[in-house]
Amino acid sequence: MSLPFNVQQAQSRLGVDDPMSNDPGLFHLSRMERLMAFGACFGIGLVLSIIGTILIFSGHMAAFAVCYSLGNVISLFGMGFLVGFKKQLKMATAPVRLTAFIVYIVLLVLTFVVAFAFDIAVLCLIFAICQYCALAWYSASYIPYGRKLIKSTCGACAKAI
Repeated sequence: MSLPFNVQQAQSRLGVDDPMSNDPGLFHLSRMERLMAFGACFGIGLVLSIIGTILIFSGHMAAFAVCYSLGNVISLFGMGFLVGFKKQLKMATAPVRLTAFIVYIVLLVLTFVVAFAFDIAVLCLIFAICQYCALAWYSASYIPYGRKLIKSTCGACAKAI
């Protein structure tokens, strides 16, 4: 099936960079291989996060922290296959994302510290929820008007309560 327009021509006319340009990236993968690697990372990350969430109810906070956090990191790592790892790191440290990225990393570390060193279930869960929110805020910065949508949704929910 062919599209009624040429994506590359439209991008060049609009001056938009293709995040999956011809740059083969770190592993010299084709476009399809990079999409498959992203999908695999996202799927593995999702499964690990779900397993981690299930482990909350078993009371194994360390296992929860490892599975949940590792799932988030693997999902985020998968994005590197789409845009390239160097470019992803450069974009993550851009001023618009830097605070969210740092908060996410700090919360990731705090989730591990609380789970392994202190074994405080409630605090570990709070840090994991905050970690998810930081990752969502960071990810929303890649979507046009993503953060605005989150703000308006949260505002509407707060008004409803």
